[in-house]
Amino acid sequence: MSTTAAPQPWSPPRSASTGRSWSPVALGAAWGQLVALGVLYVVCVRTAPGQREENRLHSLALENRGSETGWLRTAFDLVDRLQPQHLVLGVAVVGLVGLVRGRFGAAVRGVVVAAGTLGLTELLKLVLLERPNLLEHGSAANSLPSGHTSAVLGLALGLLVAGPRWLRLPLALAGAVAAGAMGAFVIADGWHRVSDVLASALVGSIVLCLVQVVPHRGERRRAALVRLALVVPGAAAAALVVVYAGGAPLTTSYLVAGAVVALTVLTAAQALPREVRGRA
Repeated sequence: MSTTAAPQPWSPPRSASTGRSWSPVALGAAWGQLVALGVLYVVCVRTAPGQREENRLHSLALENRGSETGWLRTAFDLVDRLQPQHLVLGVAVVGLVGLVRGRFGAAVRGVVVAAGTLGLTELLKLVLLERPNLLEHGSAANSLPSGHTSAVLGLALGLLVAGPRWLRLPLALAGAVAAGAMGAFVIADGWHRVSDVLASALVGSIVLCLVQVVPHRGERRRAALVRLALVVPGAAAAALVVVYAGGAPLTTSYLVAGAVVALTVLTAAQALPREVRGRA
């Protein structure tokens, strides 16, 4: 008499987990990047050598301000005209994308990522962090993280969360270009220092991971979350080595910082949960 084995219940692969419970992996990813953000702040802002290198590039940017011509000058003038209401409109668009798809949960998470990235940035910059005057001609005004970079980065990440999976690639590419360009711009035009932009990349990644901590319907990618938590701090550290330890010129510095922000968007797109059909 032959017997057949009872069918085994389906379980997700090891690299993924269902989103119906709290995610310690996402929490660990956020925590690790928060530590990296603290290290970045201490090295670049709380030490005299860090401030000296940052001020060197910042002074060059201020000296070259307004020297751009052609399409680059047009782009800079466009960024100059950005106002807070443009950000509010962008956050509303993020929520609308999720609602049009009938995904209320995705709409809420997208709005939280978009608004939370800028909100955490402003909290850190204006309330929690300070820039001590460690040099004779140093500035005591804290500028870390960059609000403009975080605003565009948050919108890019929010759209990825709220948008459909089949649009993730074009949204990721467009978001990487926009956020990376903003990160490069604020350094090139003397608005921010390199560490400010790198800190914005970390803030955006932290908020994205925190949103994935809470239970939701979907299939988390644990391996991709870990990769995100390693890539963004690693890229930021490499950028500091190139820019400060390597004595990079201004052009190289803002291109490298912008590339880290762009890489954050691309890596985050791969770490987003797989949607379960018919569920938010």
